[in-house]
Amino acid sequence: MIFSVVGPLALAALISLIVVALGVPLLQAILVFVNLETMRTLLSVAAWLLAIASILAALLPSVAAGLIFALAVVYAQVDTVWMAWLAAAAAIVGFVGFGMFVIPAESSALILPTVGSARQGVELAAMLGVLALMPATLCWWLTKPLHRASIAA
Repeated sequence: MIFSVVGPLALAALISLIVVALGVPLLQAILVFVNLETMRTLLSVAAWLLAIASILAALLPSVAAGLIFALAVVYAQVDTVWMAWLAAAAAIVGFVGFGMFVIPAESSALILPTVGSARQGVELAAMLGVLALMPATLCWWLTKPLHRASIAA
């Protein structure tokens, strides 16, 4: 459950932070020359839409990573941070692989990446894997109190 809630929120925050860090200086330079006040409102709405789309797109891989991690903890007794990274990587590879073969209809609510070739799929999986390191680490850290819990038989 932690991966399902915290994962998408952390990934959306990370993407928003990257966009703000890279885009704000450029945007301020453009606004100095253009001086359009209506552009500020439009950019605020665009930032919120980016955050919401990031949350929705990260939901399925985060749920899958959470399930993989939970199965590894319960059945293999492996609750290390590298297992959380491996679970996130497996979920991303599955998500990108699924996007290679399934093209959802326009009316579908399913968000999948459009992958044209195997090379593009590998590049996308690698990029998403790098982005998923911090959210997976945060999710693992938040599950640490659960690792110490023991069930009396």
